[in-house]
Amino acid sequence: MPDGTNTMFFIKFDAIPAGRKATYLRLVVSDRPTKDNPRRVRFTIGGDRVNYKGDCRTKTTDLSTAKILFNHVISTPDARFMTLDIKDFYLNTDMPHYEYMRIPMSSIPAKIMKLYNLDPLVHRGAVYVKIRKRMYGHPVSGRLANNKLVQILQKHEFVQSDLIPGLFKHKTRPLCFSLVVDDFGVSYVGKEHADFLIQVLQENGYAITHDWTGSIFCGITLHWDYANGTVDMSMPGYVEKL
Repeated sequence: MPDGTNTMFFIKFDAIPAGRKATYLRLVVSDRPTKDNPRRVRFTIGGDRVNYKGDCRTKTTDLSTAKILFNHVISTPDARFMTLDIKDFYLNTDMPHYEYMRIPMSSIPAKIMKLYNLDPLVHRGAVYVKIRKRMYGHPVSGRLANNKLVQILQKHEFVQSDLIPGLFKHKTRPLCFSLVVDDFGVSYVGKEHADFLIQVLQENGYAITHDWTGSIFCGITLHWDYANGTVDMSMPGYVEKL
């Protein structure tokens, strides 16, 4: 059995504090062919039932910024492009306050019911949990995860543009990147500088995957021809050459 993350704890229904309501479980099924584990089923929080009053907005880049970065790569001598992805970016950090969720018995395997002795906790066909760490679906998960990452990057002299959200450059290294949630599109001159970014992320507890070919970013397939200074971009219904 894999190690737990202490994200959810099973509780009795009457342990939910007065004035708080439990949201619902949302099962998300997806096929992500570029991921190590492409077919996945996730437990996520029903975010529309979470009463969070803080700011949930998150700065992120857009397609225009990505295209500007691609142009930067092919117009900069000896520049190369690679991509990074942070695994479980939204997870495993503390919530501003605990949330509560209702999980129908039909969504809990019999083995788990027995392992955690959940039968005494069943209330009207469901088991309730206290959520202590961020999960997908919570409206503030993206903002908290982004704030934490930006603070780490700033400590290592990465500066985010005041005009273009999600566009970062290093103060002294020939290194810049576009950040879309947990995906980095990285322009670098000299592999040791891209290695520096990888090291910063790993030393701060992030598990990452990387692709030195830089062949896919934000759903765009990229074919780089550094010798001729061009890149072909394609996605369903869209083809462009820079």
